[in-house]
Amino acid sequence: MLKNRKLTCSHLILLGLAALALPLLIASPAAAADKKLTVGATEVIRVVDADLDFVARIDTGARTTSINAQNIEIQNPAADKRDNVGKTITLDVVNAKGEKRRIKSEIVKVLEVRNAQGTELRYMIPLTLRWHGIDKLIRVNLRDRSAMTYKLLIGRDWLKGDFVVDVGKNPGGRK
Repeated sequence: MLKNRKLTCSHLILLGLAALALPLLIASPAAAADKKLTVGATEVIRVVDADLDFVARIDTGARTTSINAQNIEIQNPAADKRDNVGKTITLDVVNAKGEKRRIKSEIVKVLEVRNAQGTELRYMIPLTLRWHGIDKLIRVNLRDRSAMTYKLLIGRDWLKGDFVVDVGKNPGGRK
């Protein structure tokens, strides 16, 4: 009988600890795969590093996220873009309203991107993107998107593990 009482007390302690941990698991969007948050075809995303909001296109066909980057300067630039990895980069990020912020970061990768115009090499830097109070640090590729409607294109790298897309939600009317 004593063994059963000890087992019962242990179970009660474990249940109590599990009850305390439950709110922590629910608070994290990635904590439970079935608790992914739903984003629409377009969303307002804050680039925390620049303290600037962008109306972004959510593109499940894009592997990586891309931001409108202009006036790029690299400390001691090399002719081959790949040789600039690890160097300091300074650039302007500009949203659709024309609001501009100068930021400084480190080049963490050079990405080869294939698109309708062919293949190009793009620098990647780490940026924190915020949506509805949720911050996510990802590597973002830099491109002059000034001629494009959406100055921030959100790819699968940002969506992965935390978000699903409902294309019927915010179908593009918010520009």
